[in-house]
Amino acid sequence: METVLQRIKRAKLTIKPSKCKFEQQNVKFLGHIVGQGFRTPSEIKVQAVLEFPTPRTKTQIRAFLGLAGYYQKYINLFSVIAAPLTDALKRRAKKGEITWTSECENAFRELNLVRRPEDEGRDALNLHESGGERILHSQNSGL
Repeated sequence: METVLQRIKRAKLTIKPSKCKFEQQNVKFLGHIVGQGFRTPSEIKVQAVLEFPTPRTKTQIRAFLGLAGYYQKYINLFSVIAAPLTDALKRRAKKGEITWTSECENAFRELNLVRRPEDEGRDALNLHESGGERILHSQNSGL
């Protein structure tokens, strides 16, 4: 800690103590919570995905894919699961209109990061289910 404060002083920088937090076990950084050798998605972002309404326009599909895609490192085969949604963006239709298929609905639900009640209080991201099994993919960043 002293080394950091000395470097700040040597660089002739100032810090505002009221805005500083020291010796934190976890920190929020770019939509993730990082600390103690692991990284998990921020609960606020996960909640945004959970509450995302079913897309009905190309713009809404793009918005959902952008939001869910931010956490694709936690989702095994993200691009394969999202393929029906990206295909819906490629089809020719009147401006903004889409053909919402059952494949689109399944992909949306699978990517919708559904949490189960027994996951409450855990720092885990439950991403999708396969034949009744819950599949969680996480990456230990070594931070």
